[in-house]
Amino acid sequence: HFHDCFVQGCDGSVLLDGSASGPSEKDAPPNLSLRAQAFVIIENLRRLVHNACGRIVSCSDITALAARDAVLLSGGPNYSIPLGRRDGLTFATRNATLANLPPPSANTTTLLNSLSQKGFTPTDVVALSGAHTLG
Repeated sequence: HFHDCFVQGCDGSVLLDGSASGPSEKDAPPNLSLRAQAFVIIENLRRLVHNACGRIVSCSDITALAARDAVLLSGGPNYSIPLGRRDGLTFATRNATLANLPPPSANTTTLLNSLSQKGFTPTDVVALSGAHTLG
C-alpha cells in the first residue's frame, strides 16, 4: 500500500503491468522487494470481490483493506479505512517512482531526509521500517 500511495497516490497503479510505453512501477528498484505472491493475492481478492459485488470496489481499495488486515492479523491495531478510491489507468514512470520511494539500500539519514519530505516524523520512519521488516 505504501509503495502505491507514495508515487502517484493510492490508485492501485503499482498493480499495473508494464507496456510498450515503459516498465511498470513494480519493475522500479524500490519495488523489486515486493513479493510476486502479493500481486497474486491482490488479484485473487479482486476476482472474489468483483464476482460477489460487481466492479464497484476498486483495486486500490482492495489493496488498502488488505494492508489494514495484514497489520491486524500480525498483531497490530485495527483502523478504519475510508473507501471510494478510484483506480489509476496508468503507472508511474521509473523516474517518478525513484523520486518518490527511497531505495531499499538507503541508510537511516537518507530515509529520515526522504520521508520527512512526505511529512513523516522519525517515529513514523521507525514504524514504517518495522513494517517492512515484518512484511
